[in-house]
Amino acid sequence: MPIDPRRRHEIAIAVVSYDPPLPRTAARLLAAMFPVEDLCQQSLDDIATGGFSRKSLPATLRRLVAAGFISRTPGSGVVPATYRLHLPPRVQP
Repeated sequence: MPIDPRRRHEIAIAVVSYDPPLPRTAARLLAAMFPVEDLCQQSLDDIATGGFSRKSLPATLRRLVAAGFISRTPGSGVVPATYRLHLPPRVQP
């Protein structure tokens, strides 16, 4: 699904402004996962079909969770995890 250019810009600015720097693919990954809504419920394999390395995807998602850009609710069985986008990123305690 195409992403609104304003949303892509908002995500890119938030990622670039974050210190310490996030992986280079972070903004593109967030834009692919959240093109319209703030919820994403896709398997890692489905997310990887957007041109992301299946091998590095879990680590990138963990970094985005740790940075407060996304929160993760674990799935169960065949139901994939649910990710929620937070812009601006949530401050971690």
